[in-house]
Amino acid sequence: MIETISLCPTCYRKIPAYVYEKDGQAWMKKECDVHGKFESMCEPSFKHWSNFYQYGTVGRNNSIIIHIHNKCNMNCTWCYYGGEKIHDQQYFDCLLHEPYKGFSLMLSGGEPTERKDYHEFTRQAFIRGWNPSTITNMINLADEGFFQKTLNEVWVDERNNYKFAMSFQHPKNYSKEILKLKLQALENISKAGLRASCVMFSIQSLEELGYIRDFYDNTKHLYSMLRIRTLFHNWKNVSEKTLFQSDLHDAFLKKFADYTPVQCGDIEQSTPYGMYLRTRECRDVSLMSAPTVHNIDYHLASRPVHMLGQDGRCYPVPIAQIVAEGISMGWKDGFRIGG
Repeated sequence: MIETISLCPTCYRKIPAYVYEKDGQAWMKKECDVHGKFESMCEPSFKHWSNFYQYGTVGRNNSIIIHIHNKCNMNCTWCYYGGEKIHDQQYFDCLLHEPYKGFSLMLSGGEPTERKDYHEFTRQAFIRGWNPSTITNMINLADEGFFQKTLNEVWVDERNNYKFAMSFQHPKNYSKEILKLKLQALENISKAGLRASCVMFSIQSLEELGYIRDFYDNTKHLYSMLRIRTLFHNWKNVSEKTLFQSDLHDAFLKKFADYTPVQCGDIEQSTPYGMYLRTRECRDVSLMSAPTVHNIDYHLASRPVHMLGQDGRCYPVPIAQIVAEGISMGWKDGFRIGG
C-alpha cells in the first residue's frame, strides 16, 4: 500500500490517500473530514503504476504555461478553456519573475497568435529574461507573412528548433480547409530549414494511433518531439472510457515497435501520468494521460511544467486542469487547493 495525498472530489482540499492493489489494478481510497470516504481506480495495471511510481521529477523542462489570449480561431468541442482577462507582459513578469526565475514561459490561450500584439508581447518576454515558446493550433503560421515575422532568436533556439508546440488531432475532427492550413504551416517550417519543438496530438481513442504512425513516418524530420495526450473530456467525464497511461503506452509500443522506442529520463522522469521515450532516430516521444479529481495522486502531479491558474497561483499541469474543471462546474472566483 502506498501512502500519499489526493484531493477531495467535493471540496478539492488536499486529503490523505492510499493506493493499493485489487485484482491486479491500482485503486485509491481516501477520506475527507467533511465529505466522507471515496474510492476509485487509478490504473488498470498495478504493475504499471508501481513500475513508474516516482515522487516528483528531475529538474528539467521547468516551464509555466500562461494564457495570453481569451479567444481562438477554432471551435473544438473538447476544449476546456473558459476564457480569462487579457493581461500585458508586465503583469505576468511581476507575478512570476522572482518565484519562477529560470523557468521558461509557454504561451497559450485561447490561440496565442490571435493576440493583436503577439509579436511584441513575445519580444518583451524575451527582453525581460524569459525563454518564451508558443502552444498553437498552427492556423496563423500558414500565412507566410505571419511566419516570417517569427524567424529570429526570440522564436528559434540554438539547436535550430522553432519554439512552437503545434497542436494536432485526427483529421476527422477538422474541415478540409483547417487541415490544409495546418499542413501549410508545417511546409513553411520545412522551407525555412527548421524543426518545430513539438507536435502534439490529442486523441479520443487508441485507434487514432494508426493515423499518428503514418503522420510520423512522413514528418518526423520536422520536429524534435512527438507528444500524444488523452483529451481533457476523457479525463473528467466518468461516463466515457478513460484512456489510462498504461493503455496508451502498450498501444504505442505495438504501433511503433520497429522504431524501438525505449524509456529515457533526459526530459523528465516517467510517472504513471507521463512517460518519456526515445526512438532509434533520437526523436523524443511524450505520452501523457492526466488523472481526474477522483484519482489524482498529488505527489505524482508535481511535474516541472506548471500552469498559471485563474486565481493567480501556479499549479502543476494536471492539477491546473482540475482547477479549470472545478471552475467550469460552477466554482466562483476560482479556488485554492490547500489544507
